[in-house]
Amino acid sequence: MGVRTVHRGPATRPLLGFRRRPGRLALFVFRLPLPLYRTGGGWLLGHVFLVLTHAGRRTGRPHDTAAMVLAEDRTTEEAVICSVWGPRTDWVRNLRANPPLLVRIGRQSYVPHHRFLTDEEAFAVGVAFRRRHPLRMRMVELAFGVDLRSDEALREFVRTRPFVALRPRLTERK
Repeated sequence: MGVRTVHRGPATRPLLGFRRRPGRLALFVFRLPLPLYRTGGGWLLGHVFLVLTHAGRRTGRPHDTAAMVLAEDRTTEEAVICSVWGPRTDWVRNLRANPPLLVRIGRQSYVPHHRFLTDEEAFAVGVAFRRRHPLRMRMVELAFGVDLRSDEALREFVRTRPFVALRPRLTERK
């Protein structure tokens, strides 16, 4: 009997868990907002997800990324998102090279200002999100295979992932 090698390509990607790469269910959930927003149905998601349009750092071409809104200040309209796959994701690298082009959230769209949060700001967002949305936090824990109930684990999680705040430029609403 020979040793059998198992190829783990895209077709055999795990359903839920990932540490470095998303599982099929996570990819489905995080990609769901894109077709909804593209067909005018983004309002169905309320302010749970937003779509960020950013310029490619090499080509300058626009790209869309869907992200879960972790915090939102309704008075300033600032929304906070996180790069769950870390600092090397294309959209984070693109934001470091070029300003974002557009944010669509619910029925709104605007040209945003952006800033990367400090670790302390990101931790505060994580604590508030954990308190306000225990079910969504549990889904994040299942998808990543981590337990974020302790402050120490949450601090490590936010330390290794960029959090970005997006708010409308005052004169450029659409």
